[in-house]
Formats: sequence, C-alpha cells, structure tokens
Amino acid sequence: MLKKILWVLGSVVILFGTFVMYGILTTKQHSPPGLATFTQNDLNIKVDYCRPFKKGRDVFGDLLPYDTYWRTGANEPTIISFGQDVVFGGETVKAGSYRLYTVPGQEMWTVVLNSELEKWGYWEPDPALDVLRVEVPSETYPCCQEQFVIQFPQTEQGTEMVLIWDDVQVKVPITS
Repeated sequence: MLKKILWVLGSVVILFGTFVMYGILTTKQHSPPGLATFTQNDLNIKVDYCRPFKKGRDVFGDLLPYDTYWRTGANEPTIISFGQDVVFGGETVKAGSYRLYTVPGQEMWTVVLNSELEKWGYWEPDPALDVLRVEVPSETYPCCQEQFVIQFPQTEQGTEMVLIWDDVQVKVPITS
C-alpha cells in the first residue's frame, strides 16, 4: 500500500513539474522577446521587452483597462537602459537600467521608470521606487499594429521612444 501511495505521489510531482516547465517554455512563444536599441553620438538606449499579440482583442480599455498598471510588454518586466544621463520626457535620468511601466489612459499615458528590476511576471512595482513619472499624449495609430513594438526613430534633438500596439501610439522624447 505504501508503495502505491509513493508511486501516485511521485507521478503527481512529475506531471506537475512537466506542466510547469511546459508553461515556462511556451510562454515566450505567445509573447516573444524583443530588443529595441538606439545609438547616436553619446546617446545609447536599450529596451529589453516581450512582444504580445493583439489576437483580435480590443487592447486598450478592455484587455488592458485604462488607468491601471501595465508592464509595457509581457512575461518579464520591460527593462530600459541608458548608457549616460538623459532627458526622458523632459526629466533628467541618471545612466543605468530601470523597469519601464505605463499607465494607459484614453488621452494621456503615464510613463514610469522604476528602480525595482528583479521581479518576474505580473507584479505591480513599488511606486516608492519610481525614479520618474511623465505624462504623454496617446495618439491614434493609422493602421492596426498586431504585435506590440517599441521603436526609436531619430529626431533633430535625439530620439523618441515610440510604443505602438493595436491602434494606439505613444511617444516619449529622449535627448542627451
């Protein structure tokens, strides 16, 4: 009888472990990793993030309710790194790496850099560790963007971090 119980418990542990590993290994298939970079003169920026798909869903206001925390991607926290001090949305930021999160609104978004980097998954960061918060307008994107993307087009002063998903785009100016 003891052997049967041990065999059943062992089987349950193996099945559970297999299920957990399958979930971890396939999660990134649904939201694959992305890397956005910008390098020009003394301005070096890197964003490491995961890129979820729209999949026919209404994204902002439904999948991601307005005025609530979003990790600005999927899976791990989105991490933005600056090779030198920058002006991010009009605010000075020291060189280093930060957790990037946003609070989408219908007309304005709050874009936040937070010093907490280590937590994985959907955990709201500790707002006491926010390094800065900037407000930027939300714009209509002319064509539906199926997969979330972060881009850094060059501007006269430096670049803009552009977040695009579904029919929404948000731009944050960045200069050195």
